[in-house]
Amino acid sequence: MLVLLPRAISGISLPEGFRSVVFDAQRQELDETVREAEFYIPAYMGDSRIFEVIAEMPKLRYVQLLTAGIDKTVGYIPDGVTLMNARGVHDSSTAELALALTLASMRNLTGYIRAGSQAWSARSGRPSLYAKQVAIVGAGSIGHEIARIFSALGARCTLVSRTGRDGTLRLADAGGLLATSDVVVLVVPLTEATRHLADAAFLANLKDGALLVNVARGEVADTAALLAEVASGRIQAALDVTDPEPLPPDHPLWAEPNCLISPHVGGATDAFIPKARELVEKNLARIARGERPLNVIEGEY
Repeated sequence: MLVLLPRAISGISLPEGFRSVVFDAQRQELDETVREAEFYIPAYMGDSRIFEVIAEMPKLRYVQLLTAGIDKTVGYIPDGVTLMNARGVHDSSTAELALALTLASMRNLTGYIRAGSQAWSARSGRPSLYAKQVAIVGAGSIGHEIARIFSALGARCTLVSRTGRDGTLRLADAGGLLATSDVVVLVVPLTEATRHLADAAFLANLKDGALLVNVARGEVADTAALLAEVASGRIQAALDVTDPEPLPPDHPLWAEPNCLISPHVGGATDAFIPKARELVEKNLARIARGERPLNVIEGEY
């Protein structure tokens, strides 16, 4: 089996009878070798070209993503091709960033940075995460890891999901929780059902002083509605993702003191490469043994 993989995870261990070619869909011309591919790993955070080339791979059987979200693949995966995501690869890194964004906002770290040498005169009592109510909207593996590390600091965490299964609160029933939560973390996948989930009505339901943390996708929040709420000073926001993305340099969100923005770096840590390699190696070994791969995407997304 021919495996196309990005340079970042080259050198992985392959089962007997498998061979690999390092392939950058954004730079490399297609050749007959590429057209023989049966297992394809698109580059992490590449542009649309990494999926457009799938149409030139007639023998393709498997696509292994290095992202947890699959929204960018819609319309590109042919019938009969098995799609796997990177569930588990980004859990710790994204949860760490969610915590960092939360603490930086609550403890006014960006304000102290802006104050520079005048920071001592800007000192004030700030909220702690201890005993705060945190609603985590999205109950996948990343959401569970966020709940685990926030709980370790004394926060009272509730996981919210579309279905309400496995002890989570159903999103349709979560209005009361969201209205009383100190922190609301968005970590849902982007689908048509979650696009602009955090719209004007959703944001208006948040209590005064609440912090909205988005480590999902930018389109999960309505940017215009979010800007209006943040600009009013009623709520705070900490965003690793924006809509549009990258956020233009002149966008008014940059100037809002109640808004902290990081440039979509939730999974961009040194944990990514070893975890990605481990997942790919496991799935190739499972396929070689005739077993079902891990993280297969099925049904409604």
